[in-house]
This record gives sequence, C-alpha cells and structure tokens, in this order.
Amino acid sequence: MKKLSYIAFTCISLVACSSTQPVYVEIPLDANYTKPRNFSNFNDYVLFLKKKASGQGVSDKVLKSVMNIQYIPKAVELDKKQIKKRRDPNTPPPPPNPNGVTRYLNKVLTQTKVKMAVNRWWEYQPQLTKASKNYGVQKEYIMALWGMESSFGRYQGSFDVLSVLATLSFDGRREKLFTQEFVNAMKMLESGYISRPEMKGSWAGAMGQTQFMPTSYLKYAVDGDNDGKKDIWHNEYDAFSSIASYLSTVGWDKNLPWGIEVKLSYPIDLSFSGISDKNAKTLAEWQSLGVYLAYPNATAVTKMNQLNKDKLWLVRPDGEKGRAFLVSNNYRTLLDWNRSNNFAISIGKFADRILEGVK
Repeated sequence: MKKLSYIAFTCISLVACSSTQPVYVEIPLDANYTKPRNFSNFNDYVLFLKKKASGQGVSDKVLKSVMNIQYIPKAVELDKKQIKKRRDPNTPPPPPNPNGVTRYLNKVLTQTKVKMAVNRWWEYQPQLTKASKNYGVQKEYIMALWGMESSFGRYQGSFDVLSVLATLSFDGRREKLFTQEFVNAMKMLESGYISRPEMKGSWAGAMGQTQFMPTSYLKYAVDGDNDGKKDIWHNEYDAFSSIASYLSTVGWDKNLPWGIEVKLSYPIDLSFSGISDKNAKTLAEWQSLGVYLAYPNATAVTKMNQLNKDKLWLVRPDGEKGRAFLVSNNYRTLLDWNRSNNFAISIGKFADRILEGVK
C-alpha cells in the first residue's frame, strides 16, 4: 500500500513539475527544418515555427492559444504569379520601355482616385492634422499612401495572417523572410494590441489600412488617439499616425517636396542617374548639366525653390528615352516603403494632385 502511495505521489509530482515546463522547446531563429516539405508535415512545421517564436520571447500562453493555422494554397499560387512577372536574372534585360512610368501612372493614378482622396481629405481632417503635426509629414503624403495601399481602407485583405505567413515560409522560396514575419506576428499577439480573429491581411501578410507587414507594424505602428491600441485596421487616427511614424522614422523632411518632373537640354549619361549618395548634386549643379523644369508653372517653380535647399538626385526609370525626375531625400524615403521607382513617383504625383485639388 505504501508502495502504491509512493508511486502515485511520484506521478502527481511529475505531472505538476512538467506542467510548469515550457510546452514549446526554444530553438534558434535560423534553425533548419530537415523533414520533407510534404503537406502531411505542415502541422509539424507550424510547431517548428512556434518553437522559434518561443525562442524570441513569445509566451506559452500565446503559443497555446494560436490554433487552427491552415495551409493556404492560394498564397503560394499568387506568390508564383509574382515570380513570373519578374525577369530571370540569367536572361538579357528587355529594352527599356520609354512609356513605362506613364503606363503605370495611368493605371494606378486615376482622376476617380484623386477625387476620392480630395473628398476624404475634408472628411478626415482631424486625423490627418494630428498625424501630420505629431510626426512632421505633410498631410497629402499620408493621404496618398493611404489611398494607394488600401484604397482608403476599403481593401485590406481577408486572409488569416498567421496562416499565409506559415504557408509561405513552409513553401521555402523566401523562408527566412516569412519565418521572421510569422514570429513578429506572434509578438503582435503577445503585445495584446490585436486579437487573432482581427489579424487579417493580404495573401502575403500585409495588414490593415497601411498594409504593414508584422515587422513594420512592430517598428512603426502607433496609437494615434491614445486609446491603448495600435489599430491600423479600423482606426484612422492609428492608421494615419502609423504612416507618418514610418516616414518620419526613416528620414522624412517636412520642408521638402518629393521631387519634380524635369527635361534635359542635352543627353546626360545614365551613370549620373540613380539615388546612390555619389549621384547627389545641388540644384545649381543639375541645372548646369542642362536639367530644367518640364512644366514651368507657378506650382512647379515654387517646388523647385524648395528643392534648392538640399542635395538632389536625377531619376530616369525608363532609361534615356523615358521621363526624368529631380528628387529629394523624401523620394528615397518613399523607396524605403516600397522599392519601386514607379511606386514612389506615383505617391509623389498623387500627393501633388491631392494638394492641387484641395486648394
């Protein structure tokens, strides 16, 4: 009888001790998954990701609560479509399209979108004004990014963020990137700013009215109205302040416009173009090389005078026969948001048209 009691006591003790031990054994963030990437191993891979999250400080309580992470074939399908749009680096580049920027702007920057932005400018003045004042970012750029990223909050995506991040990490093409994003999404839940059911986004995990990835959310999202949340999904105070926080953090200057469209009096070698530090010149230096305003109206002249305060870069996305732009460091800041010249130009042009529309 005593023996049975001892055994029972030992078992109870072991259960009690084991219940205090971490459920998810911590593993390094750079650990490799060695099992086959078969669908049958997806749940095991999710456990593998959770162990990495545990190693990055996510609690067992949160890890246990996050269940029902699903494999999302649509995310892989869309990722593969994105790959097809990119040129194979082993093949010769196609000849530059002199109308590339124009075609892009015609597609994404319509008069309808500008009109919607102008209408919302007046509707959301308190939110825009607060974000602009607190972070030193002009309101028209906040509105332009909001409109371009999520169509003024209307299109945010309905995918379960943890599921698509786990899926894309498991797929392996950009495993390091999506593993980090998965871990950071778990850290968001740990912070308590958002619940799992609310954490919806695009097929690649971009979230809310700002379309922030989890890493960007942790770095730049802010509580714009001091209600204790950083709600970029439903709260424009938070969304606008988070956009402005991002730009301010990476170097935005409220005293500078993004840039201006220019023309060239005579050919300038393309090696002078681009946003590397070595290509920066003063306005006077660019003018001495034959750069002049493409559309010399009063607004453009005012912008050019503002650009005279700092170093500038000549950007020619479509090569020698395409359009040319003289840009400030704010343009480089927009490229930090999205590394696409077409995107950065579209935001600058959008901001210009919004400002014209509200005057």
